[in-house]
Amino acid sequence: MRIEKVNENVLRVTITLNDLEERNIDISSLNYNSPAAQELFWDMMERAEEEYGFASGDSQLVFEASPENEDGFVVTITKIDSDGEFESIQKYIKSKYKNSDLRQKKKKSKVCSTLNIYCFDSIEDLCALAKQIYPLYHGESTVYRYRSSYYLLLAGSSSSPQLDIIMDEYSVQVGNANFYEGYLNEYGERIIQENAIETLNVYF
Repeated sequence: MRIEKVNENVLRVTITLNDLEERNIDISSLNYNSPAAQELFWDMMERAEEEYGFASGDSQLVFEASPENEDGFVVTITKIDSDGEFESIQKYIKSKYKNSDLRQKKKKSKVCSTLNIYCFDSIEDLCALAKQIYPLYHGESTVYRYRSSYYLLLAGSSSSPQLDIIMDEYSVQVGNANFYEGYLNEYGERIIQENAIETLNVYF
C-alpha cells in the first residue's frame, strides 16, 4: 500500500491485490462493512496520520476508488473540514445545480467527460512540465492556485503513454475531477483561464 499526499486535504492511496490478499479480502466481494475491509481502512488512516499528519478529527472523509491497473486500484481520500471551508459534497452540489440539471450533468459526465486535474507543489514544476508537453498536448488547459499548490486542468486531452509518463514525473493526479473543478472555481484563484500550456511555454 502506497500513500501519496496531494495537498493538505487530499491523499492518494494505491492498494495492490497483494495488500488485499494479506488481509484475506476478496476483491470480487469487497464490502466496506466487513471486518477485513474496516481493518484495511483504519490501517490506511493510521499510516496517513503517521506519515503526513493527515488526521480526520471531526472532518468528513470522501473516498473515491478507481482502477489503477490489473494489479490493484487507487483510493482518493478528500477531507472536508468541519470549519466550513469545505462544504459537504451534497451541500456543495445542491447549492450549484437544480436537481434536474444535476441528473443531466451526472449522465453526461459518465459518457463523455475527459477532464483531468493535476496538482503541482511549485510554479517551477508546472512551467517545466508545460515545456515538456507543449508539443504533445493540444487540448484546453487552465491553471488555478489554491493555498500553496497549483492545479492544471486538462480537458479533451490527446493522451499518450509518453504524455502520461511526463505528467507522473512532475505532478500528482487529483481524483474526482468534476467535483474538484467546482471546488477550485469556488475557492481557488484562476491564474490562467485558457491555453495555459501555450501561455506557460511562451512567457515563463
